[in-house]
Amino acid sequence: MRNSISPEHQGAAFAIISGLFYGLLGYFGMTIINANFSISNMLFWRFLVSSITLLLILLPKLKTIRERSGELLKTFVFGGLFYCLAAIIYFISSQYIGTGFAMVLFFTYPAIIILYNGLFCRASINKLYYIALFMIIVGMVLLVDMHEFKFDMVGIGAGVLAAVFYAGYIITSKKISLSPQTSSLMVSLSSALLCLVFAVGENSFSIPTTAYLWFNIIAVGTICTAFPILFLLEGLKRISAEKGSILSVLEPIFVVIFGVILLGEQINIAQTLGVIIILSGALITLLSGSLIIKKRRFKPRKTQT
Repeated sequence: MRNSISPEHQGAAFAIISGLFYGLLGYFGMTIINANFSISNMLFWRFLVSSITLLLILLPKLKTIRERSGELLKTFVFGGLFYCLAAIIYFISSQYIGTGFAMVLFFTYPAIIILYNGLFCRASINKLYYIALFMIIVGMVLLVDMHEFKFDMVGIGAGVLAAVFYAGYIITSKKISLSPQTSSLMVSLSSALLCLVFAVGENSFSIPTTAYLWFNIIAVGTICTAFPILFLLEGLKRISAEKGSILSVLEPIFVVIFGVILLGEQINIAQTLGVIIILSGALITLLSGSLIIKKRRFKPRKTQT
């Protein structure tokens, strides 16, 4: 039976699911942070659990994997470096200017990807993406609580730098020819190693001592790290880096939804409007391919003489 779902729609679904899983990061991650774990120590355990999870997924097909060593090394170095530094610097930015504004700055990474591909790769960018991206940024500003914003150039610079590094991770991942499972494992292993070096260097390394803390670490490592990395890379196999990055920006909406469901948080009118605007921007991105196809379909053909 022929698969009725196109690769484009499959890729979009994978990118959205990735954002869904990332949306639970705050819920599980705050418990670890509140247990007096440093950022680097928390991230080490997060990426270690992610590595173990991905290794278990790969284990049944380990003997059949034939990946080039050059690609493995490139993913381990660049993929892990970009991803890990983006995570660390984002948390640093949050400490200086608050999580809300740090999140707004971080989620400008689709604009950085579009700018890079347009300027350096001479890629043809769908003009609807610019409209969608503008709507998403406006929605993000409405979504977060800007009252907690603290003006600090270090925090603002860190937020932008985190976006640059994550954009680099997306661009690098799109160009690498490894399978999503192998690539995800390399990124997690590299990130775990780098965070361990940071944790030991700042003398903040510690081992979780309670079952509840272990539960949250396992949840962060699997649900909020291994699965979303894997789904995003699966998506990037089927859609462009621009489209994948824009759709993954749905993550803040899932953060709000999980906050209401799991934490009983309240949302105001501005946040509701922000959710609607972000969803509208994502919908434009989803329908952009169909709109282009329809435009081409109704384009009059030249008659031959």
